This record gives sequence, structure tokens and C-alpha cells, in this order.
Amino acid sequence: MKRDLSIETKGLRRLFKGIPGKGDVIALDQVDLEVYDDEIFGLLGPNGAGKTTLIKILCTLLLPTQGEALIKGLDVVKQAPQIRRLINLVSGGETPGYGILSVKENLWFFSQLYGLSRDFAKDRIAKLVDQLELQDYLNTRMSKLSTGYKQRLNLARGFVNDPAVLFLDEPTLGLDVLSARRLRTLVQDWIKSGGKTVLLTTHYMAEADQLCDRVGIINRGKRSSSCLRTSLPCRTF
Repeated sequence: MKRDLSIETKGLRRLFKGIPGKGDVIALDQVDLEVYDDEIFGLLGPNGAGKTTLIKILCTLLLPTQGEALIKGLDVVKQAPQIRRLINLVSGGETPGYGILSVKENLWFFSQLYGLSRDFAKDRIAKLVDQLELQDYLNTRMSKLSTGYKQRLNLARGFVNDPAVLFLDEPTLGLDVLSARRLRTLVQDWIKSGGKTVLLTTHYMAEADQLCDRVGIINRGKRSSSCLRTSLPCRTF
């Protein structure tokens, strides 16, 4: 039976012009990718390989130079507003909100950016706070949180709208072992709810092995000729 695609790119190319000391840089070079519904797809590669550039294009934060990118059949260039309602992004080391706002205030603020109803937002926030053990920090300003708890807040923000497609860009970067395990458990439980898709970038092979249904390797913005040797089904692109 044919599976529905959540993410698809065709001949995707991104050129950055006039980078100081480098000139023109091709960050993505004719990338083709297919990620299905109910799948955790791992995107592996060295620093500077093009992983974050690809995610930014798929999240409508960066325009492609050439090619096509679709989320749930919607074009990232022509239908960006519709796509933004369906997705969310969590990046490792990213500031998860506004420093002067508390954990509770930040989560409420982002829930309202997604237009969530009052009751749904309250229930969703309460569930995430419980799952990520943020109860004791609800009234703590974000700027006062430790690195680990900032990333927990970042995760809660990423899940707050219950997205159809979730992008995780090195989400466990700098996290302690227990926090990283909690994140992986949350992702695994969430994908089981059905109709969800995760695109994960990571440098941790054990994390990819534990979480991903399939993995792909990217290097210098294009397909790699080698395949990662793990227990996972692997495709290069």
C-alpha cells in the first residue's frame, strides 16, 4: 500500500552569494527527499553539510534558490502561511522564548500565536508541563532557567500546537543524559498518536538508532555515496 508523503523535496538547491572570505556557497545541491506519515526520519551529516539549511527551507524560514519543497502537499514558497499552522521546530541551544516571561507565560504566549482555544491551550500546556517535569518552574523567568530546563521549555513550546510535522534540529545538544532520554521518550510516545512526522538532525548515532525508522546522509549539500552502518534502513540522497 502506498504511503502518504509528509515531506517531499525535488531538486532542491540553495545558493548563498557573496559570503565574506568564501564567495558563493552552495548549501544544498539538487536534494531529493521523501519522508512519510507516521515516520521519524533521521538526517545525518557533518557540520556545514546543509542539514539546518534544509530544515529552514522546509519550515518556510528560508527560500530555496531552485527546486520544490512540499509539506503535506503544500508548497513552502506559495503556501507558507498554511504550512506554519501544521509544523513546529525545536533547535538545540536555541533560546526558547522571552527572558522576562515565566515558563507559564511563554507557553501561553506561543499557544496563542498558533490560535489555540483557551481550553485546548490550558490542557495542552498542563500535559507538557507534567511530561517534562516543569511544575516547579512555572513561575520562573525563562532567563533564570538552567540550560537543561531551557531546553525542556523549548521542547514544550515545540509540542504546544500538537504539530502534524515536527522538525528537531539537534534537540539534545548540550543536554544531560536524563533530559535527553526524556526528550526521546516524549518523541516516541507522541509519534504513536498517529498522523505525525518527525525530521530529526543529530550527531549522536545512538540517538538516531533508537529513534529513527530510516536515516539519510547529507554531505556538502548533496547526496553521499556511502551509507551509515547501523541497524536502521538507510537511504542516501
